[in-house]
Amino acid sequence: MFDLIGGLPVHALVVHVVVVLLPLLAVVTVVFVIRPRWRSELPWAILGNLLVFGASLVAKKSGLNLQARLSGLTGRPVATWHAHLANWLPYFAFAQLLASVLAWLLIRSRSRRGTGASRPALALAIVLVLVAGGAATVWTYRVGDSGARAVWQGTIANTKPHP
Repeated sequence: MFDLIGGLPVHALVVHVVVVLLPLLAVVTVVFVIRPRWRSELPWAILGNLLVFGASLVAKKSGLNLQARLSGLTGRPVATWHAHLANWLPYFAFAQLLASVLAWLLIRSRSRRGTGASRPALALAIVLVLVAGGAATVWTYRVGDSGARAVWQGTIANTKPHP
């Protein structure tokens, strides 16, 4: 299930969902929290964060399967640094999901005047989504960069630019 689809590695297909959507949803979640008119749309960001968390789990499992397949081919471990970094990515995706849910709960709480979220609750929601989203974005970059280097660095180094 987490190995091949149509002869292609599942990891190569699903990893792009995570690399694109995790940072994008970090930005979307922050925007939904800081824009008063858009706060009611925050459940859509939560749903997106849930999707990308699930995709990060599939990327991790399919990456382990791909690593085992390639290690069997070469007789030695491949992309070990990438695998080490990638093991942590689902935790960052989960933190972003959790921050979006907590932000939604904080924003839904009413101030003493009954006019919406209290300032401390709103400030906490903003800090939560900024920290979680920032950390998830940085870690996604680190994982993606290490994976790209593991796959392409030796190949590109042996090529010449097209004239």
